[in-house]
Amino acid sequence: MKVIIVDDEKLVRRGLISIMPWAKYHMEVVGEAGNGRKALELLETLEVDLVFTDLMMPEMSGFELIEEINEKYPAKSVVVLSCHEEFSFAQKAIRLGAIDYIVKNDLETDVMDDVLERIAHSYEDKVKIRISHEAKVFDRVMVVLELKDEEKAGQLVQKLSASHVIHYLERRCWFLSLDGLGELEEQSLINDIKQANCLPVLVHGLGHVSLSDTVDKLHGYLATGLLYDYTKMLNFWEWKADEEKESLNPEKAQLSSRWNSQEWIYSNEAYEDLLQDTAAMRLPMSELKSLLFPAFLENGRWLLMLEWSMQLIFRLEPLRMWEEWRAVLEEERDKLRSMVCKTKYSDDILRVIYKAIRYMHEQEEMDFSQSEIAGIANMSRTYFSQCFKNVTGKSFNDYVTDIRMSKAKKLLVHTNTPIYQIAQHVGFKDEKYFSKLFLQEIGVLPSDFRKQWEK
Repeated sequence: MKVIIVDDEKLVRRGLISIMPWAKYHMEVVGEAGNGRKALELLETLEVDLVFTDLMMPEMSGFELIEEINEKYPAKSVVVLSCHEEFSFAQKAIRLGAIDYIVKNDLETDVMDDVLERIAHSYEDKVKIRISHEAKVFDRVMVVLELKDEEKAGQLVQKLSASHVIHYLERRCWFLSLDGLGELEEQSLINDIKQANCLPVLVHGLGHVSLSDTVDKLHGYLATGLLYDYTKMLNFWEWKADEEKESLNPEKAQLSSRWNSQEWIYSNEAYEDLLQDTAAMRLPMSELKSLLFPAFLENGRWLLMLEWSMQLIFRLEPLRMWEEWRAVLEEERDKLRSMVCKTKYSDDILRVIYKAIRYMHEQEEMDFSQSEIAGIANMSRTYFSQCFKNVTGKSFNDYVTDIRMSKAKKLLVHTNTPIYQIAQHVGFKDEKYFSKLFLQEIGVLPSDFRKQWEK
């Protein structure tokens, strides 16, 4: 049995390696790591059966390490070594699948034999169960999804483990086989899951597949199915794997372009259509983020409201269901509209103002006049000036100055272009006037700004 020791204190690792009677229980320490990330690097290169890990470590905690191992290396077993005697720590470790929890302060020399013997037996039992269940096939399972009460979910998993084999699926999510369960026992199981503030998801029609295939199918459904099917009104859900919905597949590039525009901000119809088309694609959460987050940043850049964009992304990042995304998008969109649409205009007026804003941002050389931009919007200079200020909250000249300063800062930080050329690039013929305005707007001269970023 190959073992690695993970602890941020080198003396603890050395002590365990030298003192514990590993060979007596057919164990061999093949590596050690000072944190969870280093441990994962070892697992990529070494054959390891058993991981002994501390909980409180820098970079990646023991709990996070266990979750990563469950996802990437489900056949490996974990033993927790901790200074914490609190029951809640042990409960969480066991819920995540640890086969033992050892309090370091209790690890005296005279009990080390007993500890390793117990761990060896637990490991062998887990291997036997895993082998038997890898041979087993699954058709009906119950997925248990923790919604909001971690303590109750932990108690539920402990209770279920007494009479069922619980398979860890992903963070805050487990499943168990229903094959062979009677109707009354199944209903009792559903009630227990609901009372623990978890969502029971009955899955049938898997097709009598192996454990690994079952895990793959459930992962796929969680990522692209339940993500969009779930609503807060649900306290029970049923998924028929053999009647899986076909996802519609409009062009992702086209969808990305629509999120990149500002029409969804001011047009309710465009917004609802975009939400509907996005949900219809049933993208996994990772793809959903990679599609929408850059679009939000780009909108923030065009509107000179990057703070709003970052706030939106920070709020969306931890959410796991499309319904939750919709609620946050609705709230943040209302907030943005109140900032950028201070006077009620028709969608047509808003569309041409945002078209003008996009045009200005896309120019390599910032040498344009208000009359030129008003012409692009097909409006008189006076009416354009009035509409522009009402929509953006800034005069045209102030808005253009903000764009020019933003572009100038980027060039100062990311290029070695001389300051006089940067001034010309962002629309100033006079370097001295550019420097004076930069000092007025940013608070430092361009040369000093560049030096700050060079440090």
